[in-house]
Amino acid sequence: MSYVSFEFLAFCVAILFVYYIFSAFGKYGRKAQKYVLLVASLAFYTWSKLYPGLKDGFTSDIVSGIFKSLSGILITAIVSFLAGVLIGGVWKREAKKLEACDDKEKQKTIKKKSKRLARLWLVLALLVAVGLLAVCKYNEFAVENINVILDKLGKGQLEAPDILLPMGISFYTFMAISYVLDIFWKRYDYEKNVFAYVSYITYFPHVVQGPIDRYNKFSAQMKDGVKFSYKNITFGAQLALWGFFEKLVVADRIGIFVNNIYGNIEEYKGIIIVLATVLYSVQIYADFAGCIDIVRGISEMFGITLEKNFNHPYFAKTMPEFWRRWHMSLMEWFKDYIYYPVSTSKLVRSVKKHTKKNRLKRFGELFATCFPALIVWMVTGIWHGAAWNFVAWGMFHACLIILGNIFERPLAALTKKLKINVESFSWKLWQMTRTFVLCCIGRVFFKAGTVKEAFFIFRQMFAKVELYRLLPAYLFTYGLNVYAFTVMLVSIFILWAVDMVEEKYPLRETLSRQNLVFRWLLIYACLAAILIFGVFGPEFNASAFIYEQF
Repeated sequence: MSYVSFEFLAFCVAILFVYYIFSAFGKYGRKAQKYVLLVASLAFYTWSKLYPGLKDGFTSDIVSGIFKSLSGILITAIVSFLAGVLIGGVWKREAKKLEACDDKEKQKTIKKKSKRLARLWLVLALLVAVGLLAVCKYNEFAVENINVILDKLGKGQLEAPDILLPMGISFYTFMAISYVLDIFWKRYDYEKNVFAYVSYITYFPHVVQGPIDRYNKFSAQMKDGVKFSYKNITFGAQLALWGFFEKLVVADRIGIFVNNIYGNIEEYKGIIIVLATVLYSVQIYADFAGCIDIVRGISEMFGITLEKNFNHPYFAKTMPEFWRRWHMSLMEWFKDYIYYPVSTSKLVRSVKKHTKKNRLKRFGELFATCFPALIVWMVTGIWHGAAWNFVAWGMFHACLIILGNIFERPLAALTKKLKINVESFSWKLWQMTRTFVLCCIGRVFFKAGTVKEAFFIFRQMFAKVELYRLLPAYLFTYGLNVYAFTVMLVSIFILWAVDMVEEKYPLRETLSRQNLVFRWLLIYACLAAILIFGVFGPEFNASAFIYEQF
């Protein structure tokens, strides 16, 4: 069930109706709302697997596929829930024993035994969650690379097992991992109600493409249920409407142009590939941000605020700032659960300790920041896809981050020596342009199917200039005529203008204070733009979000 389908909108309206009927029955009715969401989420997840196969008739293969897909998310949810209960139980028993014991040596022994047992449950839960992710998502990639080695050795080839990839597995696995780790690190108490926890893991607005929410924030909003709120409905609908505009008007129209160029990359050279790459960077932003705005808007209508995932990333002046603004929930996840643990590991502490009192002090400082960044970006690349081009994309960004750390001080000294006004508009514009260009270079690895294809694209890009391809006689033959191309440019400008305003003002709050007529004119204008200029029709796959594959 696509987020931009009529079926999804009808589904949301029906669930909202039932959801708020329960709120009319007082606090007990509101506490039951989590169960409404659980049933709705399981229905959404099941229907998303069932619907595509109904065109060919209802078969046992469809039922089997649904069972396999649903079993993946339920196994992850139940195992992580049980691990939380077991780890939480260890900490509770530890607290009681420590309270009853005054001997410091015995207290140390109690803590040591408790930590060992809690770590056992943690490791088992992580093995299940990560194991399912690895088997479902990376088995073909692993077999493919093993076969390359076997071929070199003259050995026989392996055959990858046919395993169904569960929808949203990369996202719900990370949510389950964060929950178990947070319990292990005693950040909050474990959940005692399995249905409440499963409703968090399976919550249909965020299960497919995120954002990656934390359980403590989600559960706090659902604990006592949600009363009907006109503001939640209107603000959520506005955000979702803007998401539809980003997806259908901006992203999908750009996609026609980009796919035409990248789909026939051997036929083009020079400037037209550069233009397609720049537009692809805008497309993937509008596509992913549009999806997140749709699901955050829908969730807000249910009275549940999901994590913000984008903060106008193309206004970033450095690559680290860019990644603090792009896919924010994922970057926060990597910071909390990979970067910090690695940066405080024995290896990093040992290197810092042995370089603290000699000329290698700077090396120790750089190692403490660069090594965790390298690990994070290696995992980030692999998380995005089971292919070497994603690993290359991750390593490209790791190199940028590491080089930025290495040259941060020398460049700061150089700008000071050259008396460059780093607060001037021109300097900030240069920084934003530089960051965007670097991002576009990385997008080539992201868009290409293989590393070899990515380097072929770079060769094609710099083989010739071919400025004539920007002339109207050529420019309007790449899938978009002059009318559609103009609509694309105008929609990109609107997207940029809205982002620019939101950098300074909370747009929906500002809009709510305006005249009623003006507010509804804007809303109707956005709706009309979606209906008139949105990319619809059987020849376009408007339902497919780019990040669904991850």
